[in-house]
Amino acid sequence: MIVNLIVLGLTGAAAYFGYKKFIVEKLDSPQNNPAVKGLEKDEIKAAIKEGETKIKEIKVEIKDIEKERKDILDGSDTDKGDKAKEKMDAKEEKLKELKDMETNLTDLKVVDKGGYKAMMPNKLNWNNGLWIGGFLIGLAILYKVLVGIIGYVWRGMNNE
Repeated sequence: MIVNLIVLGLTGAAAYFGYKKFIVEKLDSPQNNPAVKGLEKDEIKAAIKEGETKIKEIKVEIKDIEKERKDILDGSDTDKGDKAKEKMDAKEEKLKELKDMETNLTDLKVVDKGGYKAMMPNKLNWNNGLWIGGFLIGLAILYKVLVGIIGYVWRGMNNE
């Protein structure tokens, strides 16, 4: 019983420090977002305000583009299909930009709050799965090795 507690304590300490020092740097988490990395608290707050205003502006631009597109389609131009397609492409570009801005803004807000949520992966992808899976497999192997070593030493001291 005591051997298992010792092993669990050592494995837990290895998990904590290993995750905090090595694994967090490799994951796709909010604090590793290039838009967030290297910013100070004041800069993060300013970036949040700036991001919110940009998102509002982009949403207004998207509405304007959609309105212009509808006006073009309602008109009697001979090349209205081409013009409408150009407006649709511009709208898709703005939607991609909006999605990127919202992702960056979400990451900025999470990092501003701090804590473990900023270190946790915010999406499921192969990179995160492989790093976390490998880490957990490594912890299981470490646990088995520690059980063997500490159990052997414990029995060697005749403390069964």
